[in-house]
Amino acid sequence: MSSITQYELADGSKMWRYQCTISKDPITGKKKRTTKRGFSTKKQAEIALSRVLTNIDNYGYQENQNVTYKGVYDYFMESYQNTVKESTLNHVISMFNYHILPALGKYPIKKITAQQCQAIVNDWSTELKDYRKIKNYAALIFKEARRLKIIYSDPMEFVILPQMREPTVKVVKENFWDRDQLQTFYECLIKEYSGRNDKAVAILRVLAMTGARKAEILALQVKDYNPINKTITINKTITRDINNKQTIGTTKTPASNRILSLDDKTVSILNNWIKTMRRNMFILGFNTNKTDQLLFPNTKNKLLSLMKPNSWLDHIIDKYDLKRITVHGIRHSYISAALESNELTIKQIQHQVGHQNADTLLNTYAHLSKKSDRETAEKFSEYVSI
Repeated sequence: MSSITQYELADGSKMWRYQCTISKDPITGKKKRTTKRGFSTKKQAEIALSRVLTNIDNYGYQENQNVTYKGVYDYFMESYQNTVKESTLNHVISMFNYHILPALGKYPIKKITAQQCQAIVNDWSTELKDYRKIKNYAALIFKEARRLKIIYSDPMEFVILPQMREPTVKVVKENFWDRDQLQTFYECLIKEYSGRNDKAVAILRVLAMTGARKAEILALQVKDYNPINKTITINKTITRDINNKQTIGTTKTPASNRILSLDDKTVSILNNWIKTMRRNMFILGFNTNKTDQLLFPNTKNKLLSLMKPNSWLDHIIDKYDLKRITVHGIRHSYISAALESNELTIKQIQHQVGHQNADTLLNTYAHLSKKSDRETAEKFSEYVSI
C-alpha cells in the first residue's frame, strides 16, 4: 500500500511526499513503512515512488538490515529438523555449533561478503578434513536468506574451494584381519571371555560372522533372532538423538534392511547367551518376556553403550598382542575374507553387509590381503602367457 500526499511547511509553502511499505520481518511477517518528503512537485514524488516499487517488484522487500546469520539459522532449523533423521540433525547442529556459527553467527547476514566467506573457508581447509561439507552446510543459511528475500546473492557461491592437501607420505592403515588373524582372534576371544563374559563372545562372534554394523547388532531385539531358521533380522540401528543420547532409529539405507543367515556355531552361542541374559536380568529384577526385549541389554536393560564392544576388543588385542583394528575393522575383515574366498558373489556380499550398490562395496573394500594380490598377479600372468 502506497500513497502520495501534499503537505504544508511552516512558511506556508507546499511540498509533496510519498509513503510505502519497504520492509518485512522474514520471521514475524511484520511490515515497516517509510515516508519520503521534500518533493517540489507531485511528478517528482511519483517518479521516486515508482523507483522504490520497481525495486521491490524485482528484489522483494528491503528486509531488516540487522538480521544476523544466527537469526536466519534459527529460523531455518525450525523447518530443517523435520526433514532429516534425528541422528543427522544431531550431526548437523554440532557442525554449526562448533564451526559455522562461531565464524559467521554474529554478523548481519546482509553485510557478510564473499571475501569474508573465502577467508573462513580457507581457515577451515587448513584445520578440518570435512571443510567442503561444512562450507556446503554454511551455504544453506544464505540460500534460506535468499528464499526469504533478505539477501539477493549468496556470498558462498563465489568462494573458491582450496585444494585438499595430501600428506607427503601416505600411510595406509589396514583396518582388517586376514583369515589366519581372524581365526587367532576367535581363539583368544573364547579363551578370554567364554563363561565369564558371554555377551562379549556373542556380540563379537556375530560381528565377525555376519559383517553387520556394530550399531545394527546392538539394536537387535530377541524377536529379531530366529533360532529355527537360523537368522537375524536387521531393520533398525542405534543412532543419537538431538541430545546426543543413544536411541533406536531406522537403518542407514533401505538396503540395510535385511535377513542374515547364521552358522550353527553362532546359533549355539546365541542360544546360550539368551539363557544367560534372561537369568541375569531376572536376578536384576527385569522382565525379559516383553516383545521389545533387547538381545544385548546393559545391566539396566537399556541399550548397551556403543563403546563397550570397543573396550572388549581392545582388551583382547592388548593382552594377546594381536594386530590392532577397530570394531568396524571386523566388518572389513568379513568382507575381505568373503571376497578372497571366491565362494560368495558380489551380490551376495552386498546383501550380507547391507550396501546400497556393488560399486560402494568394491570401492570401499578394495584392500584384499597380500596373498590374494599375489594370486591375482600370478593368475593373470598365466592367462596372458607373456
